Amino acid sequence: MNTIKELAINEIINKLGIESFIMPELLKKPIRIGDNRKDIFVLHNQLINEFFSIVSKIAQTAIKDDQKRIQNILFSEAPAGMTIEYHKGLPECCWNNPIIYRTDESLSGKIYEIQSPGSGWGDLFLLPYCYKNAGYSIPDNVFDFPDLYVNNIIQSTKNPNPKVFHMLDAASVPYSMKYLMKITSSLRYWGISKEVTMHDIDCLISHSVISTTTCNFFEDYLLRAKSGKLVFAIPPNIIFDEKAIFVLPFYRETRNFFSKEIRNLFPFTSIIENNGFFDENDKFISIANFCKRKPRDRKYFLKYGGPNTNKNWGSRSVFRLSGNDCQKLLDSANTLTKEGEIWLIQKDVSKEIPKIITDDIDEKKKKKKQTF
Repeated sequence: MNTIKELAINEIINKLGIESFIMPELLKKPIRIGDNRKDIFVLHNQLINEFFSIVSKIAQTAIKDDQKRIQNILFSEAPAGMTIEYHKGLPECCWNNPIIYRTDESLSGKIYEIQSPGSGWGDLFLLPYCYKNAGYSIPDNVFDFPDLYVNNIIQSTKNPNPKVFHMLDAASVPYSMKYLMKITSSLRYWGISKEVTMHDIDCLISHSVISTTTCNFFEDYLLRAKSGKLVFAIPPNIIFDEKAIFVLPFYRETRNFFSKEIRNLFPFTSIIENNGFFDENDKFISIANFCKRKPRDRKYFLKYGGPNTNKNWGSRSVFRLSGNDCQKLLDSANTLTKEGEIWLIQKDVSKEIPKIITDDIDEKKKKKKQTF
């Protein structure tokens, strides 16, 4: 029997004609999760969209009311002319929630980051396809993903036959995104469907806001979006393209805007400021004192939080602080913070036991006992 990886490679070669590329390591068999996870996914989706809306309102208010502290967190590094003045001129439609996003979660279900739109979407169909061909039993509804994706674009654009421009220049997994375009070919893509031109698209999907704002027809796209003729999958503002937004549910000036349920989605996150940071108990801890802690008490990540794609693309500038280089990493980040960059401290919850999985295990134990 072919391995899952061999099946995946063969499928991509057959569908796309790609001969040489790097495939990630794939699990030898699928992981089973309980039915109770479905309800959690639905709830997460609702809370994430609430989170997006609140972040957008906070950002717009910070611009309108000239709130310097919030502006420094969200807009301190303006790439490619995306200054405060640029954001002031954006129409309301350019502050909508992303219509495509992917979460990076720990085993416990805590969401480290939300990638908009994120790469690897083709894998959601490719992997179960390969598992099924390897002999595993896969529920039929798993293979509804291409139709669900297409329907999402149709509903977002309010067009039964949408024309899509999917930019792949900044995709971290381009083969997977090309595979996605192949399995959703009922959409008409610019560059694939000859009747689609760059002028008349209904939806623009990009993997970088900078790519969006520097593409050939961006000014035309803004006008089309303002008149309701075009939807940006990720709005052309920088807030959804940076990690700094994950500070807001915990930050002293903005946390009251978020519910406890939204805050519980994310690991505790703070920013480096004044040579230290505020911890979960609202106590300020200096970098020097933090570094004196034992490694087991330094289970945090250090992350660049701004929109600079040279630093935030593809998991760049993400470091664990439990190692011997903790002092060096924090001193460097602290220096960059004084130069206007945003650096985050985020609790590492990767080793926490997921309640969802333990619930499933307990349920299986009950059923097993009942059989005796």
